[in-house]
Amino acid sequence: MARATSSLRRQFLVATVVAGLLTGLPGVLLPAAQAGSVDDARRKVQRMADALEAAEDEVAILSEDLVTAQNDRDTLEIEIVATEAEIATKQAELDGVQAQMSEVAVQSFIGGGRGGSITNLLSPGVGPNESVQKQTLTEMALNAGFISTDELDALVTDLENLQKKLGRQRDRAAELAEQIEKKKAAAEDKIEKYTALKTKAERELGQALRAEQQRRAEAAARAARSQAGSFTARRGNGTLVFDRSSIPPASSRAQIAIAAARSQVGVPYIAYKAIEGVGFDCSGLTMWAWAQAGVSLPHQSRRQANSTPRIPIEYIEPGDLVYFHNPISHVGIYIGNGMMIDAPATGKDVRIAPVRFDRVVAVTRPG
Repeated sequence: MARATSSLRRQFLVATVVAGLLTGLPGVLLPAAQAGSVDDARRKVQRMADALEAAEDEVAILSEDLVTAQNDRDTLEIEIVATEAEIATKQAELDGVQAQMSEVAVQSFIGGGRGGSITNLLSPGVGPNESVQKQTLTEMALNAGFISTDELDALVTDLENLQKKLGRQRDRAAELAEQIEKKKAAAEDKIEKYTALKTKAERELGQALRAEQQRRAEAAARAARSQAGSFTARRGNGTLVFDRSSIPPASSRAQIAIAAARSQVGVPYIAYKAIEGVGFDCSGLTMWAWAQAGVSLPHQSRRQANSTPRIPIEYIEPGDLVYFHNPISHVGIYIGNGMMIDAPATGKDVRIAPVRFDRVVAVTRPG
């Protein structure tokens, strides 16, 4: 009973006093022993908040890596179909030439141009060996004047190269399939661990953890607003050296994309999704929001960064996309005053959040 009472007293102390310290309440005076306990509890809360942030980042990176691999596979499957079609076309062309060559051979034999058995000449593996057969038919085709040696060689070479290309593509597709399974397993494992860590943290630290997270969010928002203000000031006082003419103007459709993103605040993060009112991952949200403004973007943050014009961060404007991590694995849509809308991570919802400008690795401008 005494142990239970002590545990309750300690939890109450952590939940009230530490929460007060984290939210900046003044005038809390404690005996030295209790102050030490509060310091320990505060450090524990801070460590847990750090761990949760790191786990969220890792889940986001793994999820986006999986999306990248799946997109690569989808693109490769399209390329395989195209290569197969090229092979079919080239094979049909070569078959047509071979049919013409056979006809020339028949006519040549009927006309007494060469002696010997037509059946033996035209049947693979019977009579003359393959190289002699090819040479004989080619000579006849050349004599008939409907194909040149270079054209015939080019047809055969093109077909061989296409078949090799198809082999490489199929090998790569098999590698990607294996990678996807591994990445999926890694992402699911990390999501499970993150969920367990979050549940444990909320159960053990409760209000103190929420207070620390709120404190961090407010500090980040202040820093973001300050940084955005400094960008505006530097643009105004002419201290930036960028050639303004090289920077595309902000899109007139940016506010449409922003309004679309705002309409999804509170919708859950779901990996690989971009479904209005149902769920989004980070690049799914930015893709969907800009699609409402008539601008097409790929469903992958790295590809979005590579398919839209880069903007110096000092010239960031509402509607621009902001990217995080190296390689890029997270994206949000900037809405001004240091804030963005993004789909952050598993277990969270689409939100309005401060931009951590010190973590931004690229800014691009759709539209």
